[in-house]
Amino acid sequence: MSEPTTLNVRVTAQGLTVRYDYDLRAGGTGPDAPAQEMEYTVEVDPGLVKGCRTRIDEALRRASDGESAPNPGLAKELAKWGKLLYEHLFQQVQGSVAGLVTQLRASTGPVLVRTNEQEVPWELLHDGVDFLGLKHDLGRRLVGKRPVVGGRGISRVGRALIVGDTLGDLASAREEAGKVAQWLGGRGIECKVLLGQDATLLDVVTELASEETPYDLFHFCGHVGTGSGTTGLMMHDRQLLGEVALQTLSSRGAPPVTFINGCASAGEGAVASMCTAYMVLGAKTVIGIRADVADDGAWQFAAEFYGRLLAGEPAGAAVRAARVALRERPDAAWASFILYGDPAAGITKDATAEIPAQPEPPDEDLTLPLAPDARELMRRVRASAADRAGVASVDLLQGLLGEADIRQRIEESIGADAMEALDQVIHQVLSRGSGTDGDSGSGSGSDSHSDSGTDAGGSGSGSGTVRLGVLSDTVERVLADAATRAVADGRSAVTTADITAAFVAVGGGVSSRLLELCGVPLARLLPDSDDATTEHVPPEDAPDPDPGAAARTGDERLPMDDLSRSAVGVLRLANLLAESRGQVIGTYTLLLAFGAMGSEVLRRGMYEQGPAGERAFRRLSGMLTPRGRDLSPRVHDVLDRARLRTAAESISSGPSSSGPASSGRVGEAALLLALLEDEESSGRELMRKLGVDPELLIRSMDRARPPSRPH
Repeated sequence: MSEPTTLNVRVTAQGLTVRYDYDLRAGGTGPDAPAQEMEYTVEVDPGLVKGCRTRIDEALRRASDGESAPNPGLAKELAKWGKLLYEHLFQQVQGSVAGLVTQLRASTGPVLVRTNEQEVPWELLHDGVDFLGLKHDLGRRLVGKRPVVGGRGISRVGRALIVGDTLGDLASAREEAGKVAQWLGGRGIECKVLLGQDATLLDVVTELASEETPYDLFHFCGHVGTGSGTTGLMMHDRQLLGEVALQTLSSRGAPPVTFINGCASAGEGAVASMCTAYMVLGAKTVIGIRADVADDGAWQFAAEFYGRLLAGEPAGAAVRAARVALRERPDAAWASFILYGDPAAGITKDATAEIPAQPEPPDEDLTLPLAPDARELMRRVRASAADRAGVASVDLLQGLLGEADIRQRIEESIGADAMEALDQVIHQVLSRGSGTDGDSGSGSGSDSHSDSGTDAGGSGSGSGTVRLGVLSDTVERVLADAATRAVADGRSAVTTADITAAFVAVGGGVSSRLLELCGVPLARLLPDSDDATTEHVPPEDAPDPDPGAAARTGDERLPMDDLSRSAVGVLRLANLLAESRGQVIGTYTLLLAFGAMGSEVLRRGMYEQGPAGERAFRRLSGMLTPRGRDLSPRVHDVLDRARLRTAAESISSGPSSSGPASSGRVGEAALLLALLEDEESSGRELMRKLGVDPELLIRSMDRARPPSRPH
């Protein structure tokens, strides 16, 4: 565990201004550590700090309330106020702040902000490049004078207490509690859920104070209230679980992991106060919120955070990854969560425990190294099998179902209830041990593991790609096939996609039967799965319904004269998608093409179904959006040139113009011109092969573009 860089911030009122004293203490003693601690003082206008904070909170509140359609300007608004606040708090004209800022920007490890104030939204300060909460594994620790309980470390999360909708007026909180319980329960964690009238102050405190069966995790979703000078989590009958009542836990300590999604009507100060109260009582990692989170944003964040924390990632890294995963949500859920505690802390071995540490999965399992995503997958798989003799196909299936895209695809196909049933079936199989797996090469019997545990002899692929005695036959064959796929594709590392495709190709072992029990075809694990890929072929004796029927079953090109330009574009994109996957066009691929083309007809229809339809359309339309690694360096250059061209034209065209340039968006013309102007590009060569002079085409397009407006 790396030591975090600590930014100490001491705030002192002095007349009309406030003095901020900073010192930066870099963690570790490596060659990049600074020679000394860096300190400086700056005078800050409290009105300016409060104003920026208020504007940020208002923007988050609007997004959470869903007062408008998805607002692409929200991120810019948050960045605007976050940058102004950053520049005011780190004024580079005073003292040694320039050096401190340089050191902070250069920090690549976790950052702990240790301070005596709660006003500054540190996570949303923007340094001109990005928000601090997205750049760093950032945590907060509020400085006070109260004694702190030492608390306890944990090597795993075994029990969780989930309390929600205590007043019976928050349906979303009740739903969140149910989802969290299902998610944790599906991973072998014993969950106790208290809702409504069952969540009395006495009952909750009794559970938290249990000495015999202490809870490792506490998740609360409900109201945070104030009254009679007390701030607390609101239990049934409006009783407050505040600091005084929490003192009952002083001998046992608070659960090490605490998540407080409190309705923020009492203000962030109230939520922060409760988070601090749990930390004083020994909680190591506490999650609070800045503003209410709409719909299922809190659940999505919790799932991302818990998944990574349980997989062994430090709390700060888990929170930052969850923020990144939720960044595109219109409710700005990512910006509302705050980590209180050491960002380098995680689920670690207790000093008094005698549980042997599990080694990290070695890359020697494959003849090729693992890519980061596959390394994380295999780490989860080995963690699942830590208490048993070896890794079975069911462990690998559980790991694959932990991949967000695979899980989402299956849940959308079979529904949340069936998904929960699948989780439970897998958990039951794994809890019985590896002897029930049946992953032998023949598909019957138990997992075939080497008796000796050596690297030679025994059954298996015979390729030397797997360490025998650790992996079942099915898993051996999956990893060997995945390595072969990577080599055939000219890559130096095995990816999760390789492992998924190989898992399907070798048949999945006993896992395929578990999937079938829950109505999931094995091929559904793949992104190009379509159960009805031959649905367009009519029976042989069926009459032709129209003159174009022959074209639908033969090699002739489909007639397109009666289709609109947009419909033609959708079909052609669907054809490209299907060809790249070796398939015919199915309904899944066709709908994917509608989403990728940003169909306005589809958008309007889905948006009429409210927020759920809006979220579904954004997810559908973004499914084919490429990642940076999917573009060649030359295409990256084309995009950069197109953006520069658009920015220059936007400035010269003046504010009254309309069109892509004036809006700052890159249009087709700018992108195509940037492509054609690259004299060595294969795209330009394709134009020549088609008999078109690229230079003439460029001049023609330039003449057709609207002239810039003079200033």
